[in-house]
Amino acid sequence: MQNSQNRILIAFIIVAVIFGGVYLSGREKVTDAVEQLELEYSDFRIDQITLFPPSLDLTLTYGVINPSDIDLDVSLDGDIYYGLIRISPLIVNEKSILANGVGTIEAQISLNGTLIQAIGDPENSGGYKLSGTMTVTGRYMGVLPISVVIDVSELAVEE
Repeated sequence: MQNSQNRILIAFIIVAVIFGGVYLSGREKVTDAVEQLELEYSDFRIDQITLFPPSLDLTLTYGVINPSDIDLDVSLDGDIYYGLIRISPLIVNEKSILANGVGTIEAQISLNGTLIQAIGDPENSGGYKLSGTMTVTGRYMGVLPISVVIDVSELAVEE
């Protein structure tokens, strides 16, 4: 009886060590893939203009470049700034970016009269910045989901 319990315990320990090693290896590969991600501002469009009261609805488009060989699911929780002025919160639910591919994240924002006046020309793309955290999930060996949370400022953000 004691002998069979020892064998079960040893088998469990071996399986746990193997799974732990596979997970750590996968985490390292997904972390490397996340470190290669690039986020860059690419375009904007005006969705709606209202004169009374003055307001403007914009959609900012950011390109996400994934040069790694792992498909990644990207979600974002942060804010959009224009210079030092906080424009809007930004929440993007999971968006798939294929391996060696490019995807887009769209940020929809509304500007009221005060923000329009503070910003001046909303077409000036150089002033928009993202802050917050990005959660990236990759599937190691196509099966094991591994998530990594990074600060958006750690990505190569280009204007």
